[in-house]
Amino acid sequence: MEAPEPEKRQVTAIMSTAMVGPGSQLQSLEFPLLEEHARLVRELLPRHGGREVKMMEDGFLLEFERGLSAVRFGVALQERVAGRNRLAAPDQRMELRVGVHLGPVVHQNGEVFGEGVNLAARLEALAQPGTLYVSEAVAREVEGHPLPPAHRLGRSELKRIRLPVAVFRIEPRRNVVRPALFARFRSLFFTQRRASS
Repeated sequence: MEAPEPEKRQVTAIMSTAMVGPGSQLQSLEFPLLEEHARLVRELLPRHGGREVKMMEDGFLLEFERGLSAVRFGVALQERVAGRNRLAAPDQRMELRVGVHLGPVVHQNGEVFGEGVNLAARLEALAQPGTLYVSEAVAREVEGHPLPPAHRLGRSELKRIRLPVAVFRIEPRRNVVRPALFARFRSLFFTQRRASS
């Protein structure tokens, strides 16, 4: 019988995601949507240096070395989902809630435990679909970087739920115009103007 792996304690960014299906009812989630959620997460995760801790019934527990990496991943994920939804039928749209906390955790046998995990899960449960809710430690890391800003939430927005950390909301850009597409429209516009003058 193998001896259990010793505990390792360190500070990391923990992310909890949960998928919200059509009508915001868990029972309405269809297996293909859950599979697509998993594919998007696993496709983007290596690009941002993240690690999949485990897949849960409706989402993921993920780990990153820094809060900044976690937010970059979360924003990219939410923007991909928003882009996908623009092409999907109303009953096939998906939305994600995301919570991120930077704090001490315990690693043992590939699992992650501790207050950092609990706070990430609580932030995710509070989050509005399509957004990221992050703790103050994460918001400080994001400040000054080219990402959507983190807005501190007031007490009324948290519906009387108190956490031992300040809560910030990050809203990913939903209508990002691709530079190449914008350049093509601009070129067409100026070509038509020159032809008519």
